[in-house]
Amino acid sequence: SMGHFTEFLSDDPHFPCNILEEKYVTPCYFYQPSRMIQLFAGDFEKVAKACAEATQQTHPLCFQSMGRDVGGATRGNPDKGILYCSYVQDPQNRQECLAGAVQDSFWDAGGADDALTFCKLLSDPEEKYRCYWTIIWRAKDIYHESPDDLQDFCDRVDELYRRECP
Repeated sequence: SMGHFTEFLSDDPHFPCNILEEKYVTPCYFYQPSRMIQLFAGDFEKVAKACAEATQQTHPLCFQSMGRDVGGATRGNPDKGILYCSYVQDPQNRQECLAGAVQDSFWDAGGADDALTFCKLLSDPEEKYRCYWTIIWRAKDIYHESPDDLQDFCDRVDELYRRECP
């Protein structure tokens, strides 16, 4: 701005990941969707397409990161988060997005209700399983000092997936 130019920003949604040495490309895509969101003015459908254009090895991190940003943008509105992740065409990559989104909603005990609602709203069995698996593992970290609170959380998990809870 104000006459300053930098070579470190670009309108290319894959920059700088696409100019790095190979060993840095995959970790770069863990953050790249945040830049893509800026470039695409919050259009998650375009972010999903851009992540899909990246190399196959970067997909898990790119789509998890997209999900993290979806979670931040849709906090308290799991229906919208699920909608944004539905823009991801590949089923495995969509699971990565959903896992990132639900995990973002559950960084502390205050997010438990949103996370449980998110998983409950999913209809695809594989997506639902991955979602519950993600929040159950989060719950173990969040409630590690409070077995009673962990048990309360586990009691609220859909019965079909409760066996995964401690």
